[in-house]
Amino acid sequence: MKTTPLRIAAGLLAAILLAPATSGPEIQPSFFPYQQGWLGGDAAYSIPLDRDSTAWLFGDTFVGDPRQGGKVIRDTMIHNSIGIRKCRVGCSWSYWWSDMDVQKPDSFFKTSESSYYWPLDGFTHRKVLYVFLEQMHATGAGGAFGFDYSGVTLAAVSNFTAPPSRWRITYRPLSRGNQVIPGIAAAVATDSGASYVYVFTLFRRPGAQPFVGLLRLPLTALGVNEPLSAWQYLSKDSGWLAWTFPSTSPADAAEALAGNITEMTVKYQAQIGQWIAVYPTPGSLSNTAVYSLARTLGGPWSKPDAFFHYPEMEKADPRYTPNVFCYGVKEHPELESPGRFAFTYACNSSKVSEVLRDTRLYRPALVIDKLPGNLQSGHTP
Repeated sequence: MKTTPLRIAAGLLAAILLAPATSGPEIQPSFFPYQQGWLGGDAAYSIPLDRDSTAWLFGDTFVGDPRQGGKVIRDTMIHNSIGIRKCRVGCSWSYWWSDMDVQKPDSFFKTSESSYYWPLDGFTHRKVLYVFLEQMHATGAGGAFGFDYSGVTLAAVSNFTAPPSRWRITYRPLSRGNQVIPGIAAAVATDSGASYVYVFTLFRRPGAQPFVGLLRLPLTALGVNEPLSAWQYLSKDSGWLAWTFPSTSPADAAEALAGNITEMTVKYQAQIGQWIAVYPTPGSLSNTAVYSLARTLGGPWSKPDAFFHYPEMEKADPRYTPNVFCYGVKEHPELESPGRFAFTYACNSSKVSEVLRDTRLYRPALVIDKLPGNLQSGHTP
C-alpha cells in the first residue's frame, strides 16, 4: 500500500517569525499567551485552516475573567477550548469557548449528555473542518485519572472561515464504549489514485494489551450520512476490510504501534519523504517523548526512538515535584523550517494545588529543535 500525502501544511511565515535555529532545543513556554481569560490547557492539536490561520484544539482548560489583565487566577475549568492563530505581517491569537462573557462558561464543543468532549485530531476537506472528539465520563474514582471513554464523535464545521462563535457544527457518533477510540491522529493521503482520511485508532480489548491500529474512509464518502460500510480497517494480512462493528475491536486488526497511546500525531515529513508518528513513551508517565517512522501509513513502523526528555520531570528543574508528569507530545509541521522540528507537550500534577499555584504548569510548551537523528540521516524502518 503506497500512501502519498495530498497536502503538506503550509505556513512557513509562522516558522520564519520564530527564533533562529540554535544548537539545542528552544523551549517557548509563552507561545500560548494567557489572554482573554484563557489560562492554560492541554492536548494542543493543530489544524492549518489556510496559509495564514491555524486552529488549535485544547482539552480541559482553565478560564477566568477576560478583564483581570495579567493576573492569572485559575478557579474555573471547562472541558475544551480552541485558539485561532493568524500570521500575516505578525501573529495574533484569539481563544474561544461557549458563554465566554458570563459567570458560568462552558466548553466550546458541547454534548447534551452527562459526559463531555476532549478534542482529538482533525483535518479539512472541501471547505469543511472535521474534528474527532472523544466523549469522556467521570468514573467516580477521583484524582487526576478518574475518567474513561464513552465513545468518539466526529464534528463537522461547514463555515470554519467565520469567527468560531458563529461556527455551524454537526455531530455524528462514530463509536460507543471504551474499546475503539478513532481519531488520536489523522492524515489525508492517496492510495492507488483514491483519496482517504487515515484515522489512527486506539484498540482496547479486555485482558489484552492495547495497541494503535488504522481505519480509513474515502473522502468521497465524507458527509453527515456516509454509509457505515464505507469505513475500513487494516487487517493483519494488510488487507482493508469493512469496519462493520464500530464499537468492537476487530480480532484481526493490524497493530501499527504497541501500547496505550491515547494521543499522538502522524505527519508527512517532506524533508526526508517519510511519515513520522510522535507520541509519549507508552507506559506509565515516562519522562521521554518518542517517534516512529514509516514509508507508508500502513507501515511497517519502526520501533519507538526517544528524541526529547521533559525538563519539568528532572529534579534539577524549578518546576519539578514528585507529582509532576508530562504528556501529550505532538508535532506541528506548519511551524517548521528546513532542518527544524516543531512539537508541543503539556505538564500537569497529580496534586491540584500545585497546578493552581504554579501557572508554568498546565500550559503547552512549544519546542523548536533540530530533526531527530534518524530523520537527519534518512533512516527508514
